[in-house]
Amino acid sequence: MKKLTGLCLAISFIIVLAACNQNENTTSNENNTLNDTNDVTNHEENANNDENASNENDTTVNNSSVEEEANNEVNNAASEEVGTIDNLTLYFSDDQLMHTYRVESGVSVAANEAGALEAMQLWAAGPTHEDLYPLLPAGTTVDSVEFSDDVAHVSFSVEINEANFGSGGEVMMTEQVAMMMEQFGYDETVILIDGQEPGEILSHMEYSEPIPANDPEDYEWID
Repeated sequence: MKKLTGLCLAISFIIVLAACNQNENTTSNENNTLNDTNDVTNHEENANNDENASNENDTTVNNSSVEEEANNEVNNAASEEVGTIDNLTLYFSDDQLMHTYRVESGVSVAANEAGALEAMQLWAAGPTHEDLYPLLPAGTTVDSVEFSDDVAHVSFSVEINEANFGSGGEVMMTEQVAMMMEQFGYDETVILIDGQEPGEILSHMEYSEPIPANDPEDYEWID
């Protein structure tokens, strides 16, 4: 009887032990399955993050391309809007300061402030024709040309104060400057010295008011 009881207890112990091992294996398998699921989820999340980052980079590149293209279109449109003055006309006096003549320069310039400055610098360099005479004192430069309120503003360096050509020469000089600006569509021109109104600094004229341009046909061409 004791042997039978011992045998039953041994069998019960074995059954309990087997059940415990089965539970441990089941728990381990469940943990492994959960870990595998987490690994798959993390892999998918990483893939999504990489895809989102790639999409963001593509969007940034596309936006930069669109912005650059828009800027190019604006610049091209601005360039197309600026006209050109072909064969710019220069105005110079004869050596007796009796008449002002028109001279073909053979130079084309843009019909804007930069082109007007280039034109004035050509004029300030003086004539090449032997019968014509430069009115600006040596060393005088054109510092700037600005367009504002339908009036051209031409600023000379302070060397212009050394001019000594009398009232007739001063009138010719101002007329020539105004006629240069007339080609750019400005019928009135303000003459400045070092960016400031000269007043009567040239002695013979009042410069507080803009100088009107004459009719180009009033001036003869010189060969």
